[in-house]
This record gives sequence, structure tokens and C-alpha cells, in this order.
Amino acid sequence: RRLIFDELFYLQMGLLKLKDKNRKIKNSSKIVTDYTEEFFSLLPFEPTSAQKRAVKEAISDMKTDNSMNRLLQGDVGSGKTVVAGLIAHIAAQAGFQTAIMAPTELLATQHAETLQTLLAPFETSVALLTGSVKGKARAELYKHIASGEVPVVVGTHALIQDAVQFHNLAFVVIDEQHRFGVEQRQKLLAKSSKMPHLLAMTATPIPRSLQLTIYGELDISILDEKPKNRLPIKTEIVSP
Repeated sequence: RRLIFDELFYLQMGLLKLKDKNRKIKNSSKIVTDYTEEFFSLLPFEPTSAQKRAVKEAISDMKTDNSMNRLLQGDVGSGKTVVAGLIAHIAAQAGFQTAIMAPTELLATQHAETLQTLLAPFETSVALLTGSVKGKARAELYKHIASGEVPVVVGTHALIQDAVQFHNLAFVVIDEQHRFGVEQRQKLLAKSSKMPHLLAMTATPIPRSLQLTIYGELDISILDEKPKNRLPIKTEIVSP
């Protein structure tokens, strides 16, 4: 028991030291917004209390020049993409760009479609960059990203290619972050001259004890409510 305690204790201390070290590095863009409840009232639906809380926590983090390092945990259908989209809109209003990286093309496409619908009333444009975007369309998209014309870019690993240059990247979202390697995450963060604010998203249930140890360097936001009128999620095995 004592040896097990030592191992967990040193892991915990190491992660807390890393968290403390990160907080002392003041090299991030301050994203300040005149946030009010009116912002949520402009949405075509009523956000849950958990979604509002998560957005407020992120806004509070991003007001300083310390980089946000936050994990957003919520079941499938709890509205994680909406939270990421609202924060991306806030960053866009402040003149900054957002990159949202998903592990598969299907997931990236779903996120892009959701965010295009969500942010259309705010006139915040959303672009999709995946392996399927080729030739002239890809070259044009590179130009729009580099010039800052596109404030929100959703994509797969295509986002970390050398050809992708951002104008003013300040907010990075990594969905299903456990499916990316450390170097892949760092490569996306390195697309900015300043350290971007980071929101990692996961639907994988992580007990509180593991949150404190494995994700000790991250702050935690949990979506523990389902949006109204959301159908229950069913998991079934379908034979050939």
C-alpha cells in the first residue's frame, strides 16, 4: 500500500508542478468579451445550465495571458460541440482564429455542419479542411486561413500540415483528445506565435480520481445535463 501511495503521490506532484509551471508562462492572447446572458438568448435553442457554466469557465480562463488548459467531458449528445462553437465565436469577435481538430473525417464534417448552422446568425464563417479537400479548393482555403478571413477552421490531421498557416490562432479545440499523440497536439498549438488557449473534449467517462491524476495538468468542465428534447442515445449490436 505504501509503495502504491508513493507512485500515485509522485505522479500527482509531477502533474501539479507542470500545471503550476504552465500558469507562470504568460504568453497567450487575452480574449476579453462583454459577456452577457443576452448572448445565449440569441441562440435558436435554450442551452443547458451545464453548457452555460462551461462557456463561462472558459471565458474566465481566457481573460488572462495564461493559456487555458481545460478538459470538457460530456456524454454523446450533451452538447460539447455547441460549447466549443460558442467559445470560438467569442474568440472571433475579439479578432482571433480557432482551430478544431477531430480524429476522423466523418466527425470533422459533422462538427463543421453543426457549427455552420450554429454560427450563421452571428455571421462567423466556418471552414472544413480534410483530406477530401483537394486542388484549387485546398489552395484557396489555405489562403483564406493565412489571411484570417476564416475565423473558425474545423479539420482532421490535415490541420497540422506545414502548408497550413494561421493569421492569428488563439484558441484550439481537440476532440477525442486521447486519440491524438502528444506531438500531434503540440504541432497544432505551435501554429501560433503565442500559446493558444486549449480545450480538449472527450465523451469517454473518466472517474474523478483519474481526472486528478492522469489529467492533473488540466482544469475540468463537465456537461452533466442533456439538452431539452434530446432523444436518448442507444448503443446496439447490429448483425450483418
